[in-house]
Amino acid sequence: MTESIVIDAHADTLLKLYFASLMRFSSQENDPLHITKEYLEEGNVNVQVFAMFVPPKLEKIGLEVTLEMIALAKDLAKEKNFTIIKSSKELGYISHKKESTTGMVLSIEGAIALERNLKILPLVHELGVRNIGITWSRPNLFGEGVNFNEKKTGHGLSKDGIQLLEEMENLGMVIDVAHLNYEGYMDVMQFTDAPFIDSHSNAHSICPVSRNLTDDQLEMIGSADGVVGVNFYPKFLSITPEKASINDVIKHIKYIAELIGVKHVGLGSDFDGIATTPIGLEDARKMKELVPLLEKEGFSSKETSKIMGGNFERVFRKIWK
Repeated sequence: MTESIVIDAHADTLLKLYFASLMRFSSQENDPLHITKEYLEEGNVNVQVFAMFVPPKLEKIGLEVTLEMIALAKDLAKEKNFTIIKSSKELGYISHKKESTTGMVLSIEGAIALERNLKILPLVHELGVRNIGITWSRPNLFGEGVNFNEKKTGHGLSKDGIQLLEEMENLGMVIDVAHLNYEGYMDVMQFTDAPFIDSHSNAHSICPVSRNLTDDQLEMIGSADGVVGVNFYPKFLSITPEKASINDVIKHIKYIAELIGVKHVGLGSDFDGIATTPIGLEDARKMKELVPLLEKEGFSSKETSKIMGGNFERVFRKIWK
């Protein structure tokens, strides 16, 4: 396995396009997107995970919204030469540069679309979804999301949530615990043996907001051979978010790497889902700027490659069938 791949484990671009009815994917000067195909190429990003999040006001039609975003993703793939990655083998083609394309991974953020009937899961898998975040920051049928005001609150996974984990393991889908509450983390540790990820969260010890991860949560991910994707949202990066910069992203990466190991940290920008961005990471074009800063901090070239994408590649290829 090569470690030269760059993977961003979370962006909300599809929802932004869905709301704006933007049936384009260009890098025009007035384009509000943080991510476009051109931006990804300029930033040297090989694989982008595109989340499909159903906002609270659309929950009643969650499945329909999710299916529309899948259709939108497929249109974008055709128009802009993305490859929707559905297997470890396909990821390997991009990793080894055997295809001159950018990889697209489809992920569901908050399993609202599956609430009506879990038998829908094999269908969304067949349509290309490979990662699923169990909750957003509110309760659903499967579990409870992290409260924005308190760190430890409520119940964890429900019986349906435990069944969801089992079905995902059977299909070869990545479990994403971003937005899941503390008790839910404990349940995932208990009820699955598979590596899991937190696609877009930071270190609570550096920035003590409820969405960030305590040291013991980070250690759970490390012990499961999972990966944490560091989030670029200024309010999750620094207690002075107005001053947050690319250097704060490096601080979170370094802290997590020192706590649980370099092999358990990666990138999860949350681009197009965040209202503001850190100085120096205004959009996907700037992703490449992380490399020299990581090396300046003392990470070797091999370690930097793991952080930039090799770690997520390891987990994805282990789980996807």
